[in-house]
Amino acid sequence: MIKTIVRTFVLSSLMLSISCREDLLVDNADRSNPIISEGIVNNGRLYFPNKESLQLTYDKFKDAEDEVIAGYIDEKDIISLRPIITQKNEKKIASKVAQRIQLLRLNKRFMASKSANAKIDSNDMIEEDIDDLEELVGDDAYGAFLNSDAEIQVANKIYKYTDVGLFIVDIQNYQLLEQYLEVKQISDNLLYPTSDNIKISYIQSLPAGEKISLGNNSSIEYFRGTNTYSGGFGNTGGSSGGSGQTGNTYSGGFESAGGTSSTQMLNFINNLQNCTTYNTWLQSLFGDSNMCVDRYEENRRVKTKAYNYNYYLVYNLGVKVKHQYKGWTGLWRKEKADEIRLGVIGATFYYDYSSYFNPPPASNRITTIYNNNNRYQFDANVFWMQDYLNPGLSSMKGFSTSGYPKIFQDNYYIEDIIPLNFSSSNPIVDKGIYSALKEGNRQLSYNYLNKMFWENVVKKVESFATSTGQPKPDNNITYSYNAVPLGKLLVQKTYYENKYNVNNVEKTFDWGFQIGFSIGDDGHVSPNASPSALKKPQEFKVLMYGIVKKNGKWHGSKINTIQ
Repeated sequence: MIKTIVRTFVLSSLMLSISCREDLLVDNADRSNPIISEGIVNNGRLYFPNKESLQLTYDKFKDAEDEVIAGYIDEKDIISLRPIITQKNEKKIASKVAQRIQLLRLNKRFMASKSANAKIDSNDMIEEDIDDLEELVGDDAYGAFLNSDAEIQVANKIYKYTDVGLFIVDIQNYQLLEQYLEVKQISDNLLYPTSDNIKISYIQSLPAGEKISLGNNSSIEYFRGTNTYSGGFGNTGGSSGGSGQTGNTYSGGFESAGGTSSTQMLNFINNLQNCTTYNTWLQSLFGDSNMCVDRYEENRRVKTKAYNYNYYLVYNLGVKVKHQYKGWTGLWRKEKADEIRLGVIGATFYYDYSSYFNPPPASNRITTIYNNNNRYQFDANVFWMQDYLNPGLSSMKGFSTSGYPKIFQDNYYIEDIIPLNFSSSNPIVDKGIYSALKEGNRQLSYNYLNKMFWENVVKKVESFATSTGQPKPDNNITYSYNAVPLGKLLVQKTYYENKYNVNNVEKTFDWGFQIGFSIGDDGHVSPNASPSALKKPQEFKVLMYGIVKKNGKWHGSKINTIQ
């Protein structure tokens, strides 16, 4: 039992006062030309002089191979929260784990926690706990950037991640944060937990999605990424689905996920059950995240992940499958497989811009296709009614979307702008999406969106590809449904990729906070780098699979969070 230490001056100075809502970049918005420099080590933490420097470094490493990330961290010589293990650095990581255990011995609060003695006497238990930290900080690169106390320094502020959220404090007030965590009985190290009742009570007492001050003098600030205390996406168990039949109203089918298929591989995919692994509340503390594990041959496993991470300093949205081997250190490292396939039958999310922009509703429904640096606009009243591709209203060659947010950059991006009063050739689907959004029933709107996507959008894209002399699209398609009168933008994506002799396949849909977008007077998405721009979607949900072929057999998981 942790002894509570009451310090009157701490408690009196930490009365809750919620600051006004702010964008995630406004802290340094007044600096017009920040100096970008390389990170250094300061008191065992990675240090960056400003957020821009951190963002540039993160952008460099977020999709890098493990060997590249490990080389950077090993050169900095910090003890990472989630170390990147390779064949080359296994000995060094084993030494770092030993150092970490010694630091835990000096942490009185850790030593007073349950099973502390057993943990520090057993490398296996510590290694399993370190591995489990992927639930909270699932981004591999950012997990390596943080030190073993889950901290990083930017300018004069320390950012400390805990199992109740992120705390931010000026470096001179770090001791005040330590005292605050002790008084509140919040864990100061992620290798021992805050008790459930304290955790629940604390999280429910504070708002989410914005940074707030925990003291009258703003000594300590707090942030967490989600609005509810929940178990990730909840229980995702259910029917396995099959050919064109994937449970609920979510259609599309696994065979439609592209690529050259074998009977063995298709049978494996279509017999996959919805994953129920790792549905813990930790995964939703800093965004929407779901992770599944298929372990085999005792020391091998396949991890499949869908993530929408919001760590305040960095943001990353995407999907990933990786193959790992448990080496002599007891920690998992990536291992090459014969083949890896990543299939996203559907990824959906939405933006609510009703409180940000108020564009006048268009008089006509306009559908635009962006493809191969060209833009084609169509009268939607005709476009969606005809089986063939009708001539467009206009076309523009050399129209690049490279400056757009990454989320809208795809082989095919179809933008659908909905006016106030519109007719539709498919009122059940089109009007159904609109009505569901108007009633606030996003689950129903997702179901209708998916029906629209597979029964209409994909077919139109195929017709478009044929008319322009291009091959049939290989599922890398993005569709946005912009209900301008409601200030709601729904997005659905499909994606497929397979690779040979690799250890992972990953698709990052969006990251960073620099490039957002606004909605113009014509209803079109417009790239925007200002602090007021929309930068992060909500409610990321997927139906996907990640599978690996090793030693002649397939292994992997299916994630279905559309339920």
